Amino acid sequence: MSDQVDIEEMIEEKNQVGDVISFKTNIPPKWSVSFDDNGYKQLPNGTEFVHDDVRNIKLFEDVGTVEPTPLFVDKPFGVGMGTMQKLDNYRALISTHTGDVLNCRPISDTYKLINHSELFEKQGNHLQDNSDLPLDNVEVIDRVFENGRRASRTIHFNDLKMDVGQNDLVKCRLDVFNSVDMSWAFQVFSGAYRSLCRNTQVFGGEKSYQQKHLHTQNLNVDALLNNANTSLSSWNNNKEQMLAWKRSPISDQEFATFLSNTLCQVERGVGSRLVADSKYKVNNKLLNFMTQIFQKESQDCGGNLWSAYNALTYWSTHTDAKYTDIDGKDQTLGETKSKHTVQLHRQNKVRNLLNSEHWQELEMVA
Repeated sequence: MSDQVDIEEMIEEKNQVGDVISFKTNIPPKWSVSFDDNGYKQLPNGTEFVHDDVRNIKLFEDVGTVEPTPLFVDKPFGVGMGTMQKLDNYRALISTHTGDVLNCRPISDTYKLINHSELFEKQGNHLQDNSDLPLDNVEVIDRVFENGRRASRTIHFNDLKMDVGQNDLVKCRLDVFNSVDMSWAFQVFSGAYRSLCRNTQVFGGEKSYQQKHLHTQNLNVDALLNNANTSLSSWNNNKEQMLAWKRSPISDQEFATFLSNTLCQVERGVGSRLVADSKYKVNNKLLNFMTQIFQKESQDCGGNLWSAYNALTYWSTHTDAKYTDIDGKDQTLGETKSKHTVQLHRQNKVRNLLNSEHWQELEMVA
């Protein structure tokens, strides 16, 4: 049995082998979690809890934990037809909270399962015991998605803030992402939050802390979380970077050229306008959207790298934002994936852009 087996065909079943999971057809499993009225906010595909204590893991405790359990297949034909055969190297995940099987692919024996409550309890302890970050005035945003299969925590450090100019306030933040079903790698990074447009600011290069690691056996969560506590020094470096971008002018055409060579590039046959001497084309829909956002930012902050940067983070944050096409009609970028998945994907793209030679060229020219 390959790792492509659809776990939607599994149910919990007892037989002569014991408590096992067998494969059946057309019997969808569940991992439904009902939440009491504890200040939780229901999201389109998840639940959010906002509070002020880094050691509060109530939302993740309410979701419960998952455990691996053996997989057996009921052989439909051939020798041993009708008998149960154990699958080697793969296991299903079962909720200890509800006893239901998760609607996801089986995990392999090399997958390092880290439950959300365990992870964020560790983070809270690391921040309290080994951090110079101010914790008396924080906003903690806990989220779970897909009935607890994915989770994230964002911490805004309200005492670590700066004014980039004209009451354009930016706060230091830490983000951690986790999944129990192989859908997300473990990620932790430091960044900022811009109150003016509710942007999630992401940074790149040596001046930021960012780690992404698959759930393999050598994943050391404690080390990565502890290293994230150094984000205080990263924040000071990022403050200097933001002020430098504010002082660095850039024209509409320079930003459009940057976009055409990076974010808005697509393979031939997908876009609509050929980039000279390139196998790529330009995604004009995205280019129009980004240039409109840059122009709006420039009205408030001036035509500079700070406006360019905030156009990028606006795109990565506001996945349902609209723009006006050449006919004056409102359009969207038509993303089909869930919002939190799109945001995470876009944030990683922006981080890579800030590390790119194209962005460095803009900094040098400015």
